Amino acid sequence: MRIYGLVLENIRSFKRGRIVFPKKGVTVIHGETGSGKTSILMAVSAALFGLAQGESGDPFRAFAYPTGRDLLRANASEGSVRLLFEHEGKLYLVERRFRREGYRVVSAQHGRLEEYTIDTNTGRIVNTGSWILSPTELNKRIKRILGIKEKAREQPLLFTSVLYAPQFNIHEVLSLSEERRREVVERSLGLTRYKEYRRNSEEVKRLVRSKIEELTQRIRDVKARLQYKSKENLLREKAELEEQLKNLEEKRRQLENTLRDLRSRIDSVHRELGEIRREIGELEGKIKHAIQLKEELERTRRELDSITSAYSLKTPVDVRQLIEKLEVERRKLEEQLKAKSMEEEELEQSLEVLQETRKKLSEENLASYRGEIKRVEADIKYKSREREELREQYNQYLELVNKGVCPLCRQPIPHEHGRRLIAEISSRIEALNKEIEELESRKLKLEEEEKGIIESIKRIDEAISEKRNRRNQVKKELNDLREEIRRLDIIVEKVNGLVKRIEELERKLEESRDIKKLLEAARRKLTEVENQLDEYKRQEKSLEAEEKKLNSIIAEIKGRVGFIEQVVMDIERDEESLRKLENEKKLHEWILELLKSLDVIAEEIEKRISLEMIRDFRRIFYEVLEMLTQDQPVEVYVRDDFTLESKVRIGGKSYTISSLSGGQSIAVSLAYRLALNVTARKYSSFLRRTTLILDEPTTGFSQELVRRLGEVLRSIGEIEGQVIVVTHDELLKNIGDCRIMLERDQINHESRVGSYECVGAEDFDVYKSIVEGILEGRYRAERNPATPTGSNEPGFKPTVRLGVNDELQSVRGGRSILDYFK
Repeated sequence: MRIYGLVLENIRSFKRGRIVFPKKGVTVIHGETGSGKTSILMAVSAALFGLAQGESGDPFRAFAYPTGRDLLRANASEGSVRLLFEHEGKLYLVERRFRREGYRVVSAQHGRLEEYTIDTNTGRIVNTGSWILSPTELNKRIKRILGIKEKAREQPLLFTSVLYAPQFNIHEVLSLSEERRREVVERSLGLTRYKEYRRNSEEVKRLVRSKIEELTQRIRDVKARLQYKSKENLLREKAELEEQLKNLEEKRRQLENTLRDLRSRIDSVHRELGEIRREIGELEGKIKHAIQLKEELERTRRELDSITSAYSLKTPVDVRQLIEKLEVERRKLEEQLKAKSMEEEELEQSLEVLQETRKKLSEENLASYRGEIKRVEADIKYKSREREELREQYNQYLELVNKGVCPLCRQPIPHEHGRRLIAEISSRIEALNKEIEELESRKLKLEEEEKGIIESIKRIDEAISEKRNRRNQVKKELNDLREEIRRLDIIVEKVNGLVKRIEELERKLEESRDIKKLLEAARRKLTEVENQLDEYKRQEKSLEAEEKKLNSIIAEIKGRVGFIEQVVMDIERDEESLRKLENEKKLHEWILELLKSLDVIAEEIEKRISLEMIRDFRRIFYEVLEMLTQDQPVEVYVRDDFTLESKVRIGGKSYTISSLSGGQSIAVSLAYRLALNVTARKYSSFLRRTTLILDEPTTGFSQELVRRLGEVLRSIGEIEGQVIVVTHDELLKNIGDCRIMLERDQINHESRVGSYECVGAEDFDVYKSIVEGILEGRYRAERNPATPTGSNEPGFKPTVRLGVNDELQSVRGGRSILDYFK
């Protein structure tokens, strides 16, 4: 694991801070006291493993396991840390937020984790996962990523013992109990897998032994069941029963054939009974029909008698005479009908003549006369009015002429001229009088002609009415004659029909006289067949009882055979099961022996690897301790279980001592941590290329000891990995490949990153720009809106695009982004 960058908001003395760590070499963070150096390392621990639970009475524990109150800035209600780290070729960005709740400071309900990789083809940073998780789930996820097998709520001892030496806690690794220290060492060096193997092996062996015991008991049970069963006796009994069953089934087949024949005869008798009953039904119907025919014959005879009695005829000869008489009467009626028809024709002809005459004197002629009369009256009226007007003019003219005035121009005129005008008017009046008289004479003549026409029409209408009445009377007489003829025809037809029906009924009655004999014979036959059917049914019932008894015996034998077959199958199944159980037991016994052999091999491998590890650990420990404790009479020996034994040289001899001085203890603890870190980098798969973090490791060190520690750290920094040292010691500061100075605002109590002094500044500036972009979200991946946070759509790998102000070419000086993270 390597730490690349950190963003702090309202964390201790930082209101807002961002720091980038070089990916390898020795990085020294320095600054005056209270500038926030340790705050950065506490924030790293909190970002990776969350807040420590509860409150500790030891103030120095906060540097290793900070609580919320240890982290959150005093005047802030909430804060956050965002850490970018790399592990096994992938980048991870983790963000945790904290908030104040009264006296307590707690983690927010959810934290964020993002995963990035660098595309080796394009050199771009690709977001391959994003999760929103609870604090506990986030702890589990990060420990799983780092390969740390600790529970989510446990203190991260592996981190604080191997990777991180908190301030005032360098000696913690030696102050742990032997069991806890051994656990840390074994986890860091990967030795726990052998312990886990032994534990798993013991569990598997326990399960195998338990299985062997189970199989042994099951074998005993199967053998016990087989002991009380004889397969041969059962098979012999089955053969005997099958032979007996064969004979019984043959007997049943014969019985079934007999029953089948008997039931066939019963069916035949049933059909015969049906025929006889049908015949009896038909004969009874015929007898009933004969009775109805006799009744009908009597009714027909009575009806014929009623007709003949009307004509006083009682014998069949009289009936024929009646028909002849009726024929004679019919001919008379037809002659009368003919005469009446001729009279009807004559009346129709007369009516036609009268109607033709009437048509000529129709209303149209009358209308013509009346119209002419009205025209004459109109002329008379007009002429009369004109005459009156002339008479009035005459009087006016006469008066004017008598006065000597011209009636026309009102001028005086001679008397003769006036008389002449008056004479003209008088002449016109006389002419009108004559015309009026002629018109009145014409009117009178037209009125008389109209009256004569009306009288003629009246006489013709009376004649027509008389003819019509006679015609209607003749028609009625014709209808009566026709009705009488029709009545005679009906009587003749009815008499003929009755005679024929009587003859037919008498014939049918004669034919039905033998039906009673046939009916009696059919009834006798019915009794005989019913008796035969009763006998057949009795035989059927006896055979069915015998068949039922036989079926019961066969079923009982079959049940016994089935039971024997089931028992034999159970025996064979138990024999097969016994064979399988014995083979399975042998297999588990072989597995148990194999596991024992593997345990011996694993134990030998563990011993050899442990010895190799302890040799490397001793070598590194002794080298570091030698550099830190030169000219000291102290000797510290590393046992095979990684525990230490301290001795002091006095007068050329070594003596075991129970404790060391304070400075010596710090040197030994520091040497132990450094040796464990370097050994873990070599042997541990998940700690290879990891980091080493030291917070104020030189507390209590002399200048010479500080110089020696610097040499040790530089030699470790030259190994592939990352070393971060927090110090305010000027001598130790100079060993850094990159020196980061922190500054502090004394008034506002606010820390900030002052400057970076790094070897290869140009490359570091590019690397720093990329890390800051990821930390600040400027390189956040383009996301499909349909993909929710916390899940990854299969095959969807959004690429990071650089912002406008942070545009970075994929190749600079022939190098890709990938080069800056190697």
